[in-house]
Amino acid sequence: MCALPSNDALLAASLRQGKAVLGVAGIDGGSRGAPRAPPMRVIGDDPRSSMRRFDAALTNLPELEDAAAGHAILSTDIQYGVVRRVPMVADIGGTVLPSLSLEILRVASGSSNFVIKANGGRIEGVAVKELFVPTQEDGSLWVHYGRHDAARFVSAAKALDGSLDPEVLRHKLVLVGLSGLGLVDFYSTALGERVPGVEIHAQVVESIFDGTTLLRPRWALWLEGVLMLAVGLSVSWLFPRMRARVLMPLMLLATVLLAIGGVAAYANAHRLIDVVSPISIFVVMFGFMLANLLIREEMQRKALESDLQLQREQAAKARGEMEAARRIQLGILPDVESQFLRESRLDIAARMEPARLVGGDLYDCFMLDEHRAFFAIGDVCGKGVPASLFMVISKTLCKSLALRDEAAQVDPGALMRRANLEISRDNPEMLFVTAFIGVLDLRTGEVSYCNAGHDRPLVFVPGSAPRELGGARAPAICVAEDFEYRMHRQQLTAGEFLCVFTDGVTEAENLAQEQYGKARLDSVLSGIDPGATARELLDAVCASVHAFAAGREPSDDLTLMVLRWKP
Repeated sequence: MCALPSNDALLAASLRQGKAVLGVAGIDGGSRGAPRAPPMRVIGDDPRSSMRRFDAALTNLPELEDAAAGHAILSTDIQYGVVRRVPMVADIGGTVLPSLSLEILRVASGSSNFVIKANGGRIEGVAVKELFVPTQEDGSLWVHYGRHDAARFVSAAKALDGSLDPEVLRHKLVLVGLSGLGLVDFYSTALGERVPGVEIHAQVVESIFDGTTLLRPRWALWLEGVLMLAVGLSVSWLFPRMRARVLMPLMLLATVLLAIGGVAAYANAHRLIDVVSPISIFVVMFGFMLANLLIREEMQRKALESDLQLQREQAAKARGEMEAARRIQLGILPDVESQFLRESRLDIAARMEPARLVGGDLYDCFMLDEHRAFFAIGDVCGKGVPASLFMVISKTLCKSLALRDEAAQVDPGALMRRANLEISRDNPEMLFVTAFIGVLDLRTGEVSYCNAGHDRPLVFVPGSAPRELGGARAPAICVAEDFEYRMHRQQLTAGEFLCVFTDGVTEAENLAQEQYGKARLDSVLSGIDPGATARELLDAVCASVHAFAAGREPSDDLTLMVLRWKP
């Protein structure tokens, strides 16, 4: 039994008896050796730079390779699941190999080599003896598909059991392949059919014999571009200048001529010219311009009246919504005078004037217990609705922390740290707020406070120059999420005022674009009557700012809080 030849040896012996061509598959990234290839003759330039390349090939057994009369590449490129082009030649690891269809023709004709014609690095075609096949620049061929024909196929079972008439295969080019639906070698054609890969090569051979190979000329892209440009310019120029009864037949005629030209080029000259793109551009442009014209004509009848009515409704709605937002915003600010009406140890007044209907400044004050008063003032970056929403969130959170967190009640720095972490956590718009938070002990007059990027408050006794409250000024809230805010202390004397304000006071501008400035504020504060109340001092400052900026629209919110300890 060991002396019997192997099946591979029997197959090799059968291959030697006829003119058999074996196919190999090109692979990328492989490391196998280059396949065997028939001799090649080049007319013109070296074509390797433009042809399809593979790193290596998946070859047959050496015993079978030696027995075959020819060797060819089977690989094709699949575009969106469809085989449209087949490379007639390919470079595999530096070896140029013909396609199966070209190698079959070479072996059948008895030619010792195949020919590649190239010019300027571009492949013009391939040939076997007198048969010349024009190709694309990379040596590929567009497959001219026909419908699937079962008559092309012969069952291998009939050939093996002897029931096949030998005359069926006599003087024929026979391609042996698999056709099972479960196999990988089953592809879609441009006609929407799924066929075995061997039938694609068979149809390439047929189109070469029939002289119906397809070619997309180099000038096709230029022609298509000119057609698309001509169609676009024609529609855009003719549409406004011609009557519809003349324009419609003219455009229809142009579309029909383009379609006939594309079909004629394909059917008669076997040239692939894309006329669908120019027609699509025409249809889209014509439809768009027609729809635009109809809509414009319809809207022009009552456009002015409708627009005016809509603008009035929208303006009234927006005004009402903004007025409601203003009432809500001002409503959440405490009425400090009534809130501390029964507290004789504290004289306090506060005011917030938004630059727009709603603003981004805030203030708050309330009693932590029977001896300690909490107060805060802040300024959100930005103006309008976003700043007002952020202001409401910041104020509500600070008040909540101050009321429920005992550590925050004792240490305003701890409260600022907690507020910074909470507000920074959900801040997609990257807003920030400057804030000054303080706690006044009504028994001693000591103020413990923390300043997060806010203007320094002023401390003064009427008749003397104001001085800035000491202590380092830390970054604003939402600027540095993990910043450690520190608490500072200041001892107020009896009758001494503490004035906390936003930059809307000092940066208010007049018609000459001059700013109010800190010097004017100091002058107003130092000139206050010694017997003035916090409300009178606040009114004096606001009146001074308004008089300075008279005639100019406010550029920023104005917020001011004045308090005085009265032991």
